[in-house]
Amino acid sequence: MNIGALGLRGRIVGALVLTAAVTLAVAAMGLLGPLERRLEKAELDALVQKAHETRDAFAALSTRQLAIRSNALQQIGLALTRTSGASEVYVLDAAHALRLSTTDAATAAADPFDDVAKALEQGRVIGSAGTFEGDEVVRVALPVRIDGQRYVLAARKQVSEIRDAVAVVRRAFLTAALSGLVIALLLGLGFAATLVRRLRRLRDATVRLAEHGPVEEVPADRNRDEVGDLTRAFARMQERLHQQEEARRAFVATASHELRTPVASLRGMLELLDEELEHGEVSSEQAREQVARALAQARRLGRLAADLLDLSRIDAEVALRSEPVELNELSRAVIAEFELGAPTGEGRTVPQLDEPGEPVWASGDPGAVAQILRILFDNAVRASPPGEPVHVRVRPPAPDGGAAELSVSDAGPGVPAHEREQVFQRFARGSGVAGAGFGLGLAIGRELAERMGGSLVLEEDVAARDGDGPSGPAAHGATFTLRLPPTDDHYPF
Repeated sequence: MNIGALGLRGRIVGALVLTAAVTLAVAAMGLLGPLERRLEKAELDALVQKAHETRDAFAALSTRQLAIRSNALQQIGLALTRTSGASEVYVLDAAHALRLSTTDAATAAADPFDDVAKALEQGRVIGSAGTFEGDEVVRVALPVRIDGQRYVLAARKQVSEIRDAVAVVRRAFLTAALSGLVIALLLGLGFAATLVRRLRRLRDATVRLAEHGPVEEVPADRNRDEVGDLTRAFARMQERLHQQEEARRAFVATASHELRTPVASLRGMLELLDEELEHGEVSSEQAREQVARALAQARRLGRLAADLLDLSRIDAEVALRSEPVELNELSRAVIAEFELGAPTGEGRTVPQLDEPGEPVWASGDPGAVAQILRILFDNAVRASPPGEPVHVRVRPPAPDGGAAELSVSDAGPGVPAHEREQVFQRFARGSGVAGAGFGLGLAIGRELAERMGGSLVLEEDVAARDGDGPSGPAAHGATFTLRLPPTDDHYPF
């Protein structure tokens, strides 16, 4: 028989009933079997004790009193019978001659008196149990000396009522066992039905999720057990999948829109240029202008492709390095790179580095830190008026602990209060900057910073934090600060 074919309900009920049956069987073997033997032993011990108590009275008799079965002998025998519940009492010698009996001689003839022979031979009390003429009997043979001669005081007690008592206990136990099995069966059926119903709801939700996607909701299960925990974990997974699906759709829609605009513009420019070249209606200056605009759109597409690639790497959780980074040196390198690619002229935006007199070490990925700094430079240059400098400040960790900081400040219009967190979202652009990018830079920067164990934040007020700059009070603008965990050693090399 295939146990798996029974289903979860059948296996649970079967396991409960089998466990109950095995438990009751073991209890029956451990209780009913020894019960009769323990009761017989208790009766035998009591009979031995009473025989010991009357032995001195028998030892005080004489052989003549035994021979004539005196009243004293009869009284002692009757007293032993009353106190011990014995049905027969004998005094026998080595020849097994009957000296005293509370019953007739025919009853004694059915008893082999083998315990008497052992008691005379071994000189000690012999206790035993047996069945004579269908009756359960416990027997005691106690050596005793009367007038220097050896005799044995033998007492027999019927204990057939023990068998009856054990039978009553057995019937009661069987009744209780059957009741317990029925209760276990009913409880098992109820428990299994509830469990299977909950699991079926979860299974149906899983099937619907596989068919219709993460829009399907998982039924709530408030029970505080493993199935409830599984259902809640599955609901969290479904919610997470739904959020990821919504984010994916929004990402695809926004990326498609962002790609469509520069692609369409680039195609239009190239088609127009091609048409003008075909008809010979364009001068070299006009051609160069249109090519420059096309190259600008191509560079914009390149930046968008690079940003999308960075986002895909972040979403794929590509591991970043964690090593000591000297922020002053890295800032100088990025500033030099920026100056090489920046246009020349009077309206040129020049980054200015405000560094402390000592190296500032932080723990992070050098490439990721440089990428964040490039993003902040690019945003600051777009936001600042022509000719206004962009200030870069590096601060070491505080002596009592804290993070190393790298801040980039511009002199632009700043960020409105309601957009302070929005600018860090994907494809979100600030409203105060003309010609903003795709809205991915700050989102990439913050996620990279968090992956390195740091943070990227927009400071509350440039003027309050940094004071007056070289060009006057910093009444406007925005300051973005990258905070990174310090290295274990302030000077790791």
